[in-house]
Amino acid sequence: MTIIERMAEAGIVGIGGAGFPTHAKYKKDIEYLIVNAAECEPLLQTDQYAMNNQATEIIIALEMIKKELEIEHVVIATKADYKEEVAALEAVIATLNSSVTIHQMENYYPTGDEFVTVYEVTGRVVPPAGLPLMVGCLVSNVSTVLNIYYAITERKPVTTKRLTVTGQVVSPTLLEVPIGTPLDVCLNAAGGTSLERYLFLNGGPMMGGLHTQDDLGKQVVTKTTSGLIVIEEKGYLRELKNQTLDEIISKTELACIQCSLCTDLCPRQKMGHDVFPHKVMNYFAQKENRKSVTDNDVLRGSLLCSSCGVCEVIACPRGLSPRQVNNYVKEEFAKQGIRYENEKAEFDVDPLRECKTVTATNILMKTGMLEFGGHKLDTIKVIDVDEVFIPLDMHIGAPATPMVRTGDFIKVGDLIAKPEGLGANIHASISGKVVTINHHIHIKKQ
Repeated sequence: MTIIERMAEAGIVGIGGAGFPTHAKYKKDIEYLIVNAAECEPLLQTDQYAMNNQATEIIIALEMIKKELEIEHVVIATKADYKEEVAALEAVIATLNSSVTIHQMENYYPTGDEFVTVYEVTGRVVPPAGLPLMVGCLVSNVSTVLNIYYAITERKPVTTKRLTVTGQVVSPTLLEVPIGTPLDVCLNAAGGTSLERYLFLNGGPMMGGLHTQDDLGKQVVTKTTSGLIVIEEKGYLRELKNQTLDEIISKTELACIQCSLCTDLCPRQKMGHDVFPHKVMNYFAQKENRKSVTDNDVLRGSLLCSSCGVCEVIACPRGLSPRQVNNYVKEEFAKQGIRYENEKAEFDVDPLRECKTVTATNILMKTGMLEFGGHKLDTIKVIDVDEVFIPLDMHIGAPATPMVRTGDFIKVGDLIAKPEGLGANIHASISGKVVTINHHIHIKKQ
């Protein structure tokens, strides 16, 4: 069985983003395999843990992939600030006489975004709405590589996920939990919170989904869950959570001063992509355009927005939300079947790009999380649970089709759902009885 077949069998997806099935990305004769080990968002630390504690497995997997797929260059792209992690990787590379190299990047946001990482490592610009493969590169998260190692060496499927639990919790920690574990169980494993009312982020401070505490028990750990951050229900994030689209557009009409900072600091714009958030905001500031989304040169650039949040959290001096407006445009264009068609062959990278960086400190200050930035989490807590709710649609592609029935008794690692077309296998994360099947498979220990 080939490495790519092992990836498919194990149900591996990219865990640093939207969950693209890994076996569908890997191909022969890729020039650069770039391992994203930068952990883009502040506060998240599971990739750092993997590099510090499982560097040998990571490098062995990369050498096997490089050899079988005939990849010319394998580069681990990480942050220069990760000195312990870099030292751990370098020691294994030297011991194994490995050809893998390390590229150290500055600690700014969004280092770890695959378009940014490709440019940092190779100097190549991924085309708008394109893929790194278009410039000879494949980007894979370092923890995804670790899953590949276990798929190759042990035929082990993906049944657990590591995540960072931090913020206003009693004991900030790294967890490894069965996929389908409710998030309230994860919070309890970190000692809970002393807050009576709180918000939480499912993910990182910038791109994580922002929710009220009433949703905590309704959400579960998936293959792409990266963090759980508990914060007080006040300040900037409370306002962000509670505003409606109508309120956002009304504020835009009254307050947008067309300073263009949202465009100047946009990571995609700095790559030469035609993203102009300030023009989109100006469009909706005109009363005749209030919520009208038509295909035009201004709005089409919204399709290139990565939703990184720089425009919203850092750039705008008036507290407006270009990201939310861009997301609205993308949703409307999706309904209309409009996609971005790139016509450019060359891109003018902003010569001042390095002078327009956004630091983790600035992000944590704006979001009220600066006090949590000093936690170094170097141990991991593995927890067991009595029941899981495994989603059938937790990654890109159509929802998987169940392979089990209500009442079946299954073992951890058993295949319980398969995709039809693009997708990934789903396996039981605990042993027990299938209780219900709807949009998730509920398994309970017996």
